Amino acid sequence: MKLRALVSSSLIVVALGACEPSASTADTPAPAPSAATAPRNATPAPAAPAATDNVAAPATAALVLPGDFAPDTSPDELRKRYGAANVRLGKVPGAEGEEFPGVILFPDDPTRRAYLYFQNDQTLQGLSLVRVLDRESRWTLDNGLRMGMPLAEMVELNGKPISFYGLEWDYGGTIVDYHGGKLDARKDEQVGRSASLGLLDNGGQGIPQGKTPVGEGTYSSDDPKYPEQGKWIVISELSASFPGEDDL
Repeated sequence: MKLRALVSSSLIVVALGACEPSASTADTPAPAPSAATAPRNATPAPAAPAATDNVAAPATAALVLPGDFAPDTSPDELRKRYGAANVRLGKVPGAEGEEFPGVILFPDDPTRRAYLYFQNDQTLQGLSLVRVLDRESRWTLDNGLRMGMPLAEMVELNGKPISFYGLEWDYGGTIVDYHGGKLDARKDEQVGRSASLGLLDNGGQGIPQGKTPVGEGTYSSDDPKYPEQGKWIVISELSASFPGEDDL
């Protein structure tokens, strides 16, 4: 079955051309000025305002998931899109220390690095997942989620509480339920948009003990036991997942 490609919105920029006024020519030449009289020059027409680039394409336009990624996105297409130097075939991280063959975009730039996983990790065919793991990354999801976003801001965006696994284990911070909020997946949505949670990087000060839930249980953003968790817990991973042929 042929895989369906995703089409991202295109930015249409309309340039307005300035009209060039025609210059009038006098029928009779002006008399030569005398030494005591300055020449009479016609008042010049106001100069047209300089064109300004008010609709510049955003620098992060290509760093939005799912964007142009689709199940049939191949390494060759990625090289054409991002440049061969920014596409590296190598090992991508899995759970519990496991690694898989995959593709790393912008491997030397943590602000743009992304890990790509494939249904067939030997031939690198059938893109199934794009993950962003670097805290300083500029990648975002098209629903407004970004790396480092506090849990409290996520809840505000969602409009309802968010349930997630407790932190500090292999699947810690995985979001399990948006409870029908704005961030919840639509029933007809085949491309998944996901985020995982982690602790705020608070420098050398760390996080106050007992302020966030830890362990394999499921917790809610409105849990009264953790009234301050909304500022200490942030998005630590973004991902977009794509269906296999059998799911289309």
